Amino acid sequence: MADKHALHCGAGKADITPKIGAILYGYAPGRPAQSVGDPLHATAVKLTSNEGSALMITCAVAAMNPDLSARLRKAAGEAAGVPAENVTVSATHTHSAPNVSLRSGWGEVDTDYIDNILLPGVVKAAADAAADLRPALMGIGETDSDIGMNRRELTEDGKIILGQNPWGPRDPKMTVVSFRDESGKIIANMVHYCCHGTASAANPEITRDWPGVMTDMLETETGAISGFYAGVEGDQGPNLPNGRTTESYQAALQLGGRAGVDAVRAFRSIKEWRDAPVGVIHGTIRVPFDPIAPREKAVEELEKLGTLEQIYAEKRYTNVNDYIHWNNVLAEHDSGRPYKTEWTYDQSIVTIGPVAFIPCPFEAFVEIGLRLRRHSPFAYTLSLCNTHGCYAYLPTLSDMERGGYEVWHFLLAMRTTYPLPRNTDDYWVKQNLELLRQG
Repeated sequence: MADKHALHCGAGKADITPKIGAILYGYAPGRPAQSVGDPLHATAVKLTSNEGSALMITCAVAAMNPDLSARLRKAAGEAAGVPAENVTVSATHTHSAPNVSLRSGWGEVDTDYIDNILLPGVVKAAADAAADLRPALMGIGETDSDIGMNRRELTEDGKIILGQNPWGPRDPKMTVVSFRDESGKIIANMVHYCCHGTASAANPEITRDWPGVMTDMLETETGAISGFYAGVEGDQGPNLPNGRTTESYQAALQLGGRAGVDAVRAFRSIKEWRDAPVGVIHGTIRVPFDPIAPREKAVEELEKLGTLEQIYAEKRYTNVNDYIHWNNVLAEHDSGRPYKTEWTYDQSIVTIGPVAFIPCPFEAFVEIGLRLRRHSPFAYTLSLCNTHGCYAYLPTLSDMERGGYEVWHFLLAMRTTYPLPRNTDDYWVKQNLELLRQG
């Protein structure tokens, strides 16, 4: 095996399945789990070379608060011997797992699950990946898949609803990044694709949704730990026969079977195995804030919304987002602090030879990932949504005019205080490309 870069890889996986009765995330707020359709996993891949090291973790949960992500990155990094800033923590975005994101507006955070199941599971997966580290070569396979579809359906009266838009932007590319050892044994597979994990989103089964079946099939094919790393899925839903974005657990299994066939086909398309350098490109993304809303507007909106207790009692869950936003606006005006001028985010792009993984703490629209790929100096540019936390959706400027759920979600300025500009996508693309070119 060539030792120019001395690529090493190790993989670990841990069970992070909650107890029966845990409240599941989204679409049917307050829904308790009645059974385990398939177990939830945290998967970790540690990568080192002469140039650097990285640890890439994916968890079968919907989304995380940025502070929880930072906590997991630190703990996992310590367990695997990797600096926290070189650790990525992604969520697969299954809606059939406990709520670990305060920003969702869909119930309270399950802190017991975080402390006693999620965190220990992530640490175990990271430690196992470090213990499994061995000389490796990487291979990259691709195929087209039709399991995802643009979900911003345009009604006849010009409204955007969550459904299916067969002519809308989408990314059919499924990428499998694999690693094998000196004997040819596969160590790990990383599957990248752009689609929500919501086929079973309103049902009582705990499940990884369609990505779980897909990665299980790839593990059977290769004998190696396989993780799903969700791409830019903000406007991408599962391609279900009912024409909607959710259906049933059975539909998730069926869609996952189709995805599994695609993932195996992508793996089998690998023609070359190579040594590769591992690197992490660090930088800061800066987006200027729009002016904060007037204090009088915040008071007016809070009076209309009522208290947070009233909102929960009346099951007006989406109004939780508005309440948090306007309460924060009022508090900011009354704080006496100087007003903020920009939002900043510490970026850490993981590169493995010709592959660049770009963490994105949003549910970004697919065109954003396609733009990055089109102009990137890397042959394979894979954006990772719900990574290092999740603030909100990130629509494109061109989608703002039509509105819809995702745009409303974004315009509440990440449900915090200050609004981001409508062309935040331009800032995100430009500055990540600058980092990629520096790397």
